This record gives sequence, C-alpha cells and structure tokens, in this order.
Amino acid sequence: MADPNTSEPALNPNPEERAREYELIHNRLFVVRILLTVIILSAYLFSGASVYLADGLRTRFGAIWPLVNAFYTLITVFGFAAVMFPLSLYGEHVIEHRYGMSNQDLEGWFVDYLKSLAIELGVATVFFGVIYAFLRYAPNLWWIWATAFYVLFVVVLAAVAPVVIMPLFHKFEPIENPALADAVKSFVEKAGLRVVGVFQWGLEEKTNAGNAALTGLGNTRRIILGDTIIKDYSQDEIIAVLAHEIGHYKHRDMARLIAAGSLLAAGGFYLARLFLQRLVAMFGFAGPDDIGSFPIFVFCLLVFSLVTMPVSNAYSRRREYAADAYAVASLGSSGALVSALEKLAAQNLADREPPAWIEFLLHSHPSISRRVRRAREMDPSPR
Repeated sequence: MADPNTSEPALNPNPEERAREYELIHNRLFVVRILLTVIILSAYLFSGASVYLADGLRTRFGAIWPLVNAFYTLITVFGFAAVMFPLSLYGEHVIEHRYGMSNQDLEGWFVDYLKSLAIELGVATVFFGVIYAFLRYAPNLWWIWATAFYVLFVVVLAAVAPVVIMPLFHKFEPIENPALADAVKSFVEKAGLRVVGVFQWGLEEKTNAGNAALTGLGNTRRIILGDTIIKDYSQDEIIAVLAHEIGHYKHRDMARLIAAGSLLAAGGFYLARLFLQRLVAMFGFAGPDDIGSFPIFVFCLLVFSLVTMPVSNAYSRRREYAADAYAVASLGSSGALVSALEKLAAQNLADREPPAWIEFLLHSHPSISRRVRRAREMDPSPR
C-alpha cells in the first residue's frame, strides 16, 4: 500500500498562517465527524439495521441479554470505526505528515490505530454493558446509578492509564540528563508534590509536538515530560512547564475536573432519561433497555455533550490560567514560562490567537497569546 504522503501541496511559508491553516483543518474535521456521526446514527436507526442486529443476537443468545448487549456494542462500535476510518487516516496521519508534525510511517500509525480501536471496543462494551443493566433493573433511577458508575469509571481509567494504556503507545523512562534530573527532583520536593516520579515521555519517535502532563491518581500519579521538550528547551523553561503541571496538583484540578464532569454527566443522563422514554416509544421499542434503541441513546448524549462543551471548556481554561498563575508565583517571574509557551506554540503549530468564538466553543486551553499576556500581568518581579 503506497503512503498517501508522497505528493504534498506546498505549505504556506508564513508560520503563523500555516498554524491557522492547521487549526482550521482540524476544526473542519471536527465538524465533519459530528455530522457524519449524526448521519450514521440516523441511518442505523431508520434503516432498521439496529433492530435487525439486536433481534438477530437475541435469536442467537436467547435470554442471555448481557451477551446480546456486549456483541451488539462490539459490532456497532467496530462498524462505526470502519465507516470513520478514512477520516481518521486523513486527520491523524495525512494531515500530520503534511504539516511536519508526525514521524510515523503508515504502518506504525495503523498499528497504533488498531491498539486504540481495541481499547475503545473494550471500554465501550464494559461501559454500555453496565449502563444498560441499570436501564433494565432501575428504569426510573438509572441515571443516578449511571452517574455514580461514570465517576468510578473515570477514576479507574485515570489511575490505570499511566501504567496500562499509555505505555502501549510510548516509552516512559527516567530523565537521562543528571543535572536536569536533579533540578526537577529538587523543584518537585520543594513543592511538596507526591508523585511516583518524573519521567521522560518518548514522543519524538512518533511526533514533533511538545507535551507534558500530570497523570494518574494516588500511587500511579506521575509527571511526564516529552522528550521533544527535554531536547530543545532550556532547564529554566522545562522547570516552568513542570511548575505549571504542579499547579494542577496543588489546586486539585484532577478532582475538580472529575467533579465538574460528574455534574455534567448527571445532567446528560437525566435529560437522556426524559427524552429516551418518549423516543423509544415513538419508534416502537419495548423500552429504553432495548439495545436496539442504542442510536437514540447515543444521539441524546451527543447533543447534550455538544451543548455543554463550551461550559466544560470554559472551566478547563480557567484551571489552566490558575496553573499558569502558580507557575509564575513559584518561579518568581513569568520569563521562563512565557518563553516555554512561545516555543510550544511554534512547535505544536498552535494558532496563537484564534477567533474568540472558536476558543469559546472548542478550546479546552486558552490561546497562547492570552496565556502569555496573563502571565506577564501576574509577573511579581520588578520591571
């Protein structure tokens, strides 16, 4: 199979305009994905394919409804991924190569895609299997149980991701530079951060993007710094990135975001309850726990998530500003953080100042230009 990157259009030589183009392409792909999702769900429901699959599985497994629901979910999610595959290939491989962000060949990307798909299939089967059990046994209060399960599910995933899921895609190793390792260790201990360690995140093998994160919970909590940052950033800039991540820990942002997500999940499940009963009756299903009505359930959750996305993104941006504020205060100046943010913008092809409405609707992080301005305003050092 030939690599689709052999013939590339000329890129815009202006870095800022190229970043805007890159952002615009991904925004358009997001809209296309949403529209395709609605079209697929509609076709799945109105064509009778969903009912046909559910009835066929009931004929095969009889009264063993957990198997019916599990195989329905597996087949449905796999079919959805198959229809979306060209879009995934274009957005995650072709465009990333075109703009110089990816170092993976097609085979490497496809292997990672299959890993992601396998995880998605497993997660969806477990998640919806439990949700439909609540729909079956607690038809009036299922949304409360679903919210509680959602919280547990998110916490477990957050805890196991750094040790089970993320290593499937990247290598994690101790920081190789002794001076940097000592500086990082000293800064972490001074901040009173309780983590398993600070690790070098092997990104360079697959991408040119820079990234860092505070991941995990409890005994799996750790800070990961991309090797693409460690290689090209000064020690002060790396410590500034680290300080931002520690800010998230100090402000208990993981717990805050889980709590906020739980409130939104409760609202989404409750509204789904209100609409699901009417809609499944309209389409002739036996009840909301009929797995054949799955497209209706997913559509309800999709609409709610889109409507509330600006709210969740606004809260996330607020937490990012707070983490920046902690970094500036702990470092005593904004210089290193501003310098690191400027490098990240260039490295990740970030639109430095996207339209305000785009940021409001789609961005979980503030734009780089706004973060830089805010950091400079908070700078406590003499000018």
